[in-house]
Amino acid sequence: MKPIYSFLLSVVLSFILQVNAFAQRTTVSGTVRDAVTKETLPNVSVFFKDTQIGTQTDVNGKYTLVSPNPQSEISFNYVGYRTVFKNIVPSATQEFDVALVPDARALDEVVIVGGKKLKYRNKDNPAVELIRQVIAHKEENRIKSYNTVSFRQYEKMLFSLSNVSDKFKNKRMFRNYQFLFQEQDSTLIGGKNLLPIYIQEKLADNYLSKNPEKNKTIIIGEKQVQFDSRYIDNKGMKTYFDRMYQDIDIYKNNISVISNEFLSPIADGAPAFYKFFITDTLKNQKPQIIELSFTPRNTNDMLFEGKIYVTNDNHYAVTGASFGVNKNINLNFVRALKIDLNFEANDKGKYSLSKSNLLADFGIGKTKGIGFTGERSVTFKNYQFDTALPDTIFQGKSTVVLADAAKKDDKFWEKNRLDTISTNQLKIYGNIDTLQNLPSFKRTMKIVTLLFAGYQNLGPYEIGPVNTFYSFNNVEGLRLRFGGRTTPELSKRYYFENYLAYGIKDEKWKFFLSATYSLNNKSIYEFPQNYVRASFQRDTKIPGQELQFVQEDNFLLSFKRGVNDMLLYNDFYRLDYVKEFENHFSYNLGFKKMESDTSRRIKLLKF
Repeated sequence: MKPIYSFLLSVVLSFILQVNAFAQRTTVSGTVRDAVTKETLPNVSVFFKDTQIGTQTDVNGKYTLVSPNPQSEISFNYVGYRTVFKNIVPSATQEFDVALVPDARALDEVVIVGGKKLKYRNKDNPAVELIRQVIAHKEENRIKSYNTVSFRQYEKMLFSLSNVSDKFKNKRMFRNYQFLFQEQDSTLIGGKNLLPIYIQEKLADNYLSKNPEKNKTIIIGEKQVQFDSRYIDNKGMKTYFDRMYQDIDIYKNNISVISNEFLSPIADGAPAFYKFFITDTLKNQKPQIIELSFTPRNTNDMLFEGKIYVTNDNHYAVTGASFGVNKNINLNFVRALKIDLNFEANDKGKYSLSKSNLLADFGIGKTKGIGFTGERSVTFKNYQFDTALPDTIFQGKSTVVLADAAKKDDKFWEKNRLDTISTNQLKIYGNIDTLQNLPSFKRTMKIVTLLFAGYQNLGPYEIGPVNTFYSFNNVEGLRLRFGGRTTPELSKRYYFENYLAYGIKDEKWKFFLSATYSLNNKSIYEFPQNYVRASFQRDTKIPGQELQFVQEDNFLLSFKRGVNDMLLYNDFYRLDYVKEFENHFSYNLGFKKMESDTSRRIKLLKF
């Protein structure tokens, strides 16, 4: 029995020691802001007094500081602001928000030199020498320098109509939709009033291997605003936003932003395109951090401008960055762009990306008028470096979505989000659901869909396109047509399309019939397509004309220059196979037979 008592005693002692250690743990978190402007401050140094335990605030001014021992005081230090010391409760978990006051004395250190302006040059420029060291050490600081890496990633994307005026918001047409509008700090991109229209979240586990080079992403949870699929292609919209807002890797030579390629400020050839200046040194932390400001040599080039933070040691690692684009360039109607990157040190002393945030505002006017704001924030946590990864992880597709990823409930997201989400942002899910149940909105969507898509949805069948119901030409005279197609509500495997047309002048009937079989059990109107289609058509055709993107009986094509007095009656037999891949490669195989009845060719005679 003694071994059993000894085992129980060891378990109890271990438990007591763990509880005691946890009881002494001090955890402090909160947000740091400017006391005057109320804006959040990134890269503020936060330390427990008389210790080397410290951190920096992220791009949103938030911080979390943990010590295994009791701590009674915490300090906040930021260049240009007064250092703040605050007493805290030892051995407790607490939140502590701080407002830093600008230090006017910092202005005394600025020296203004009159006379001829010095010409910028790379030679003997300490800022350029520093950035060259950063470039030289890129490979050792990149995440790909490890043999294996695994981490969890949380992504949040939000899109809104921006810069909405009070006058526009209070219009009579929006009387029933006031719950949709949200207010924000007017100093931020997008203006005071926003009208959020879309939000999506994604949680994924990522695995990387250096040798052999492999990567795998397993999406364990995804959530997005769901619009009525009869009017909006939710999957297509999600795919479009994912392609427009891509991951930002500052260590790459080129960074893709809004489908445009920009040269990174630490690209191999960056010193030839950017000007660099040392603007600050944060000496109260180890290693010291040097702030480098950069700007394009030519303000019309597609280049960034902003600040980058680098360690002043033998690694020259990037610890943070904040930058945008020069206002002189024309970037697809982009009115404003802001990118923030935050890195955290691991137990090996290397820095890995902990959060990235991309905020862009689009609009026709430079500053005035309603625009469109998109924000994508990505948080990275639970890094594991150089750990053995089984080969089975990398089997199959590089990106896998778990079967229940889209079915996660609110409790799952509350527990697993790696970043905070505001109450206003959470409201967007419910607001859109409420909006779609309003009778006035349903009527509006039907009208809009009819005008732009050309189809009126009736459930399993939709009629259209409406712009072909009426047309005219010199041979058929007034041409009347009616038709439509089945929808996925009838079947996800089988689809049918048809129309019947009649010419008042030639007094002849025309028709079309097609049957389509979906090979991947998905809608043939969604990506990726994979189907077989067989069709027969008896109709008129202008000899030698082959339209690719519109139908010949489109109402707008009734208005033609010159004389259109000859048509052929034709019978078309078609068999098509369409295949699209996830990488957007596709091919189309088809067989087409056309029979023209020259004996029935019509020639309009003029007297």
